[in-house]
Amino acid sequence: MIYTENIFICLAAPLLIAAYMLKGEAKRFIIFFIIGIIVCLVSAYINLFFVNVAVDNGRASMTVAQAIVRITPVCEEALKALPVFIFMALAHPKRESIIAVALAVGLGFATFENCCLITLYGAPDFLYALIRGLAAGATHTICAAILGYGLAMVQGRGRLVMPTAFALLCATSTFHAIYNFLISSQGAAQTAGYIMPVATAAGILLWQKRPRKG
Repeated sequence: MIYTENIFICLAAPLLIAAYMLKGEAKRFIIFFIIGIIVCLVSAYINLFFVNVAVDNGRASMTVAQAIVRITPVCEEALKALPVFIFMALAHPKRESIIAVALAVGLGFATFENCCLITLYGAPDFLYALIRGLAAGATHTICAAILGYGLAMVQGRGRLVMPTAFALLCATSTFHAIYNFLISSQGAAQTAGYIMPVATAAGILLWQKRPRKG
């Protein structure tokens, strides 16, 4: 039997060694990457608790598929945002550092999630593993980018931070929920779910690379 905690140890151990040896921005990125892995592990327990409460409460208030769309995205995006909020509150960082930390947490989360899915359920089809890995990675990266860039824009602007943070959580949870809904469907909807985050990420990259006027 394979336990997610064992996967966590295998991934975190070399990263901790790297964090000890590195300095500056690289060290911070590795630390928050590890935090992203921890957040993924913790969110799995929390998601399981809330899904069990929602599905097995004797009244069947929602199905597992509905819980994956309604509960999981909100839980995961809130937990991923928490380390970024704490970092902003304690370190008063520059805007670039906020973006880097948000991305590190998102990438750590996506990496651990993909490792667990592949290890626990297998992936005999290379194409499926590639598509699933790209789609999940793009989803978490996009959500992390939305959070990071959005918070960076209001850094140091006082009263704007809290409402902006709430709006960003709504946006990332909605994007994540749409992805979960589509990939849990069948046929064309599932295909659209796998394409959506990859196409969105490609669009963001093209927009960033666009020629600047002036």
